[in-house]
Amino acid sequence: MNHSLEEIVYAEKQLRQAMVNNDVQALERLIHDDLVFIDVEGNVQGKRDDIESHASGAVVQTAVEFVEEPVMQLYGESAAVAVKAHVKVRVQGKPLEAFCRYLRVWLFQDERWQIISGTVRIIP
Repeated sequence: MNHSLEEIVYAEKQLRQAMVNNDVQALERLIHDDLVFIDVEGNVQGKRDDIESHASGAVVQTAVEFVEEPVMQLYGESAAVAVKAHVKVRVQGKPLEAFCRYLRVWLFQDERWQIISGTVRIIP
């Protein structure tokens, strides 16, 4: 099957909406079961960790806005996305606002795009 970058743009839009709406069901579909994600503190997180942080309310993202055009590369059934975003979030009830650089790897599996790996870093 031939894929296009437009599919990745759409998947990224779905992800932002799911994060801001705290839509755990959408996140379940968008995140691969074997996710390996490095958080801002350098911890390795899996899918269950990510879903639980949203479901419990420990992490509540109120805004995620891209401030640059994402850099995207498509490689058959996978894609890499690097993006800078302005993020507003409450972590354990404490508000945090920062610019973050995300790197996500998407994999097309089970008839949908899913995040298989990624990392986030707070940047100036």
